Amino acid sequence: MNVAIYSNSSFGGCYEYAKQIAQAYCNNAEIKNCYALFPKGGGKGCSCAVPKLMKDKIFSRKILLLGKIYFIIRSILNPLKAFRFAKKNNINLFIFNDFDQVSSFFWTRMFKKRTFKVAIILHDPDRTAYFSRKKWSESSMQRIMDVVDIAFYHEKLPDLPYYKNSDQRILYAKIPHGIYPPTPDDLDIKQTIKKIKDSGLKIVSITGNIRTEKNYRLAIQATAKISNIALLIAGRTVTTQENIDDYKNYAKENNVEDRVFFLTKYLNNSEMSTILKYSDIVLLYYSQTFKSQSGILNSLTPFSPKLIVSDTDSGMAYSARRFKLAKMVVPDNVDALIDAIKNYPEQNPYEKSWKVFEEYSSWKRNIEIQISTYQKILQTKNDK
Repeated sequence: MNVAIYSNSSFGGCYEYAKQIAQAYCNNAEIKNCYALFPKGGGKGCSCAVPKLMKDKIFSRKILLLGKIYFIIRSILNPLKAFRFAKKNNINLFIFNDFDQVSSFFWTRMFKKRTFKVAIILHDPDRTAYFSRKKWSESSMQRIMDVVDIAFYHEKLPDLPYYKNSDQRILYAKIPHGIYPPTPDDLDIKQTIKKIKDSGLKIVSITGNIRTEKNYRLAIQATAKISNIALLIAGRTVTTQENIDDYKNYAKENNVEDRVFFLTKYLNNSEMSTILKYSDIVLLYYSQTFKSQSGILNSLTPFSPKLIVSDTDSGMAYSARRFKLAKMVVPDNVDALIDAIKNYPEQNPYEKSWKVFEEYSSWKRNIEIQISTYQKILQTKNDK
């Protein structure tokens, strides 16, 4: 069985996920060849990496127009390059770990001529707000699902029109996310956290890409009401709509600028692990609108942390509830958040549950489900 994994980025959570499943496929006895298609320069540390795709970033953020033009071009050409690679190498299963929704009206035409099975991993399944117009978002995602044979999702799939599958053509399967291995501490960040803690404050952290759904304003309000905590916001902005200065100004308005710390950069694995490891409480207090799973749970697993999760309908909240990993809190409610932080027990009552979650969420099990689902769809075809 020959497998190709498509990853159009060379950084971030989906990129790390692609490297992990590629390695797991390589270690599986049923796999003859596995090729992980990354942008040029990507795939470091992955033994089956094939860095043939166009680079994901060659222009500075300051050159917005050229950056957008290049993004469109690579979003069209990369899937076509991958399609040709799949045909040339007799691929049996082609897996979209990332997918180019912005250009799906172009490249999906080629994939309709495929001789291999196509799978997609729906890390962020709610694609309705991808474009400014809902109709464009739904139509572009429907184009992608029209060329998909197997769709994998984490814990929960939202009820959206492009997943209706009325003809039962697509086989849907739930897979565990997989656990990211811990990395050595980042000494600079460790020292920064130690300095804050030595002042008598507990660290409450929000990590990852800066996005409104993470409820920074409510976390800042809560910090203003709890005198013995410091809030650490760590991550980088990924859209021009997010302005970190707005949050800094909001901290000043609430008179907590001395207790709200910002580390605004892309966090490598070591930096992320260090923050999660040494935080007293980790906040995944996302807004009601958040519908996806989050790899952060799997990054947290080695540390069995104190965790607060908003009690929403997202895949992430579903996992936290199912495995009893966190204190579940009513979403978008500052008073509920304040109460959760202030009254979190000194001894973490959820610590043992993380071991159960770890056993469930192995990369080996992830791949075994993917392979068995592929075999099932072949069997279904043969039975008809």
